[in-house]
Amino acid sequence: MKRLFLMVALVCGISATALAQTEYEHSQARIMEATSDFFVRPMVADLKMLKEECQEYGPFNIYPGVPFSEITFNHVTDAKANAAYKAAMIAGADVILGATFNVVNGKGKNKGLDVIVRGYPAKYVNFHNFGDATKGKDDDKWIKILLENERTRKWEIRTIQSQTQAVSTETRNK
Repeated sequence: MKRLFLMVALVCGISATALAQTEYEHSQARIMEATSDFFVRPMVADLKMLKEECQEYGPFNIYPGVPFSEITFNHVTDAKANAAYKAAMIAGADVILGATFNVVNGKGKNKGLDVIVRGYPAKYVNFHNFGDATKGKDDDKWIKILLENERTRKWEIRTIQSQTQAVSTETRNK
């Protein structure tokens, strides 16, 4: 009987040890993904100025009803972009070249920001593929210079972030 009890205890002990073991597995593999990309042939366009004299548009009231105390610098940046869009729409232009802005806090019940835009309205014309045999024969002569200037400008911006800001900003509280 003792022997039988000892055998049962031994079998239970071995099975309990087997149940207490945890499984561990570690696998390693190399994954090679195919690379995909797409390329777009660059387009070139000319800008045709619609007016050769500097034009003034506005004032446009942006953020009407918003008190000046709630206006942030980001609001001013967005207001200038919004006003430039409205000026281009009024002029029938695609872009306002050399745009400058005058931004003041809105007066009276309008509140928000009043923005005046000055610049030269222009439209994109003469679209063609870069280096087109007929329309783009001279593209290499001037675009390579622009691309190199753009690379230099991006390098300067990365090294000196302050160069991207306006030369001077005048803020007045009245």
